[in-house]
Amino acid sequence: MTVAPITSALTAADEILKIAKRRGITLTPMQLVKLTYIAHGWSLAVLNRDLFGDRIEAWKYGPVIPVLYHATKKYGRSPVPAHLIDENSPSSLPADVQSFLEDVVEKYGSLSGFALSNLTHREGSPWHQVYEDGVMNIEIDDARIAEHYNRLLNDYRSSSAA
Repeated sequence: MTVAPITSALTAADEILKIAKRRGITLTPMQLVKLTYIAHGWSLAVLNRDLFGDRIEAWKYGPVIPVLYHATKKYGRSPVPAHLIDENSPSSLPADVQSFLEDVVEKYGSLSGFALSNLTHREGSPWHQVYEDGVMNIEIDDARIAEHYNRLLNDYRSSSAA
């Protein structure tokens, strides 16, 4: 039996925007897409669950969630407008997932879009494994993402124990 994803990429991104706004952080579409992807990767490793089931593709500047990209591209390089984010609206996500997303924003929310992009397309990353220059619509599958983030988690645990 397959466990359903926790939510959609758009709902996860909305929650990330609310958390960021409460912390006084503005996010560009690039930052939001990368943070949502990173949250998904860590969710696979830490929560052992898909954060969302939306497709992830390898684009020139790293992994992209097309549904989220298309929903936010109108803001270009500018932050998602703060007036559109109701940081006090109730979350549809379970408390443990909200807390998990808080941790992701705490760790990665202050990084620029380019810094996040660099993080997500390092050598050996899921993006690096599948990206082909000039080829569009290459999917990055969850098994590859989970393997990568589980390796990062194991490396972190090993270095913390030393």
